[in-house]
Amino acid sequence: MVIAPFYLSENNREPYVTVTEVLNSATAASIDFTDLIPNTGINAQTSALEELIIRASVKADNYVYGQFGTLCATVNTENGRYRANRLGEFVIQPWFAPILEVRSFNVGSMPGDGMTPITLTKNNVFIERTQFIVSPTSGLNTTAGPLSLIGGHYAGGQEQFCEWTYVNGFANAFSTLPSSAGDTTIQVTTATGIYAGSTLRIWDGSKDEVITVASTYDGTSLILPLTSPLQWAHTAGVNVSAIPATIKQAVIHFIVAMVKERGQGGLVINEVGEPLNAGNRTLTNEYDESMAYDLLDEYRQIWGRA
Repeated sequence: MVIAPFYLSENNREPYVTVTEVLNSATAASIDFTDLIPNTGINAQTSALEELIIRASVKADNYVYGQFGTLCATVNTENGRYRANRLGEFVIQPWFAPILEVRSFNVGSMPGDGMTPITLTKNNVFIERTQFIVSPTSGLNTTAGPLSLIGGHYAGGQEQFCEWTYVNGFANAFSTLPSSAGDTTIQVTTATGIYAGSTLRIWDGSKDEVITVASTYDGTSLILPLTSPLQWAHTAGVNVSAIPATIKQAVIHFIVAMVKERGQGGLVINEVGEPLNAGNRTLTNEYDESMAYDLLDEYRQIWGRA
């Protein structure tokens, strides 16, 4: 028998940019990505860049959340010991944010089989961006207060074992099939964090476009119905996500920094566009690292339990 909390977020990491996004980025324009691995062909160079993208994406995750979390939308199961407040409410501050959905909540005076699953409805769960509130005793009131408080099971100050499953982060998927202009659906790799009414962006260079998931979406299908037809044709593998542009920019800075760290130089261009020399004005890897961290500061989480 295995007894473990099973924090699942470590297994749900996805890259935040594609090879095409990096190669078409002005930030990375001074970097030669054709010689990441000397004396090899284009396929090896592409694979090397894909590996750099994965490492840079995890680096962004680690800076924001530490060693466990990810900015990608993920389904996480966590646990902790909490005390209900005087209103009989459990105010839960999970590890990761933004919170998109609460799927289950168990509570009890003993762990494991001693916990009771709470049927969650819009009347007993209130979701905020970085915390959620569960009122297991909603509707069970007396003139002296909630019935379960009078009974002592959820008495104020009494420690309870809690376990919850929730969805957090930014939806981050990739198209699995080519699409044509005028299509009213797009097929993606994951549905986690995507809901009816979700606004997503297809990141495809000059063919970037914003899409909205139709109200007919069931929340689980990998084929997303759209409220409006696609304006452009897209190849398979483009990023379809709610990832903020600043996070993407930070990841590209990390990639550039790692390439420069291994010795790849850049060209300094003067005002009229004439290449002058290979230099290190402010184009060191430390510069790109600091730019990436500055962009990620707004997303960094300092968390704790109330």
